[in-house]
Amino acid sequence: MIQRRLLSFLVFLLALASAYGQKSFTFIPEPGEGFSFNSSALIVSGAPGEFSPGTIANSQEIHFTRDNVFGISHFSWAWGLGYSAHFYHGNLHLDMSEDGTMTPIYLTGNGHSNRFATEYVDGSVEFRYRGNVNRKGRYNRLYVGALFGYRTDCYSYYKDQNYRVKFYNIAGFNPYRYGMYAKAGRGPVNVFGFYGLSPLVVDGPLLDTWQEARSLNLGLSITL
Repeated sequence: MIQRRLLSFLVFLLALASAYGQKSFTFIPEPGEGFSFNSSALIVSGAPGEFSPGTIANSQEIHFTRDNVFGISHFSWAWGLGYSAHFYHGNLHLDMSEDGTMTPIYLTGNGHSNRFATEYVDGSVEFRYRGNVNRKGRYNRLYVGALFGYRTDCYSYYKDQNYRVKFYNIAGFNPYRYGMYAKAGRGPVNVFGFYGLSPLVVDGPLLDTWQEARSLNLGLSITL
């Protein structure tokens, strides 16, 4: 009788330990997201004092990535391709004459819309960390990456009540961009930051005063 009770008690302890082990099991995330959309405020560091940036200067980016997990771990690396557009709202107007000569003009007053913009095809490589998954399928993430882009377009735009003009293929801006970025958060919406290492201007009439200008971004990233 005692042996049967002891056996039953041991079976109960084994079942209890098994149930506890299942509840406390740590789920390692599957390969990570393959798409991200980044929307951020665009800041120019190193610009001359004459330049007054607009409050709505912004960057919009889309990236498609391929995730590769390091064994059975919380770490992975990913490579990707994307497209980005950067809108430098402010008081710098780049006027073009008929012979192609560019003249920078720093505007004053209000009542107009003005910007210059650049667009790039981007390639990226990033290292990823993803934490334990909760019951809702969410986990803490930290992604750190490097980006390299090739410029596909650059234009200047001005509009007021009586006049509107847009100049394409503006010369002097860097045909390449490169820098470092990071994403951090929990769930599909994350904090995003980018630090540009490449100069914005490499030639033309802006070079003397804009040679130290770099781009910085701070915003949100939606990862799916």
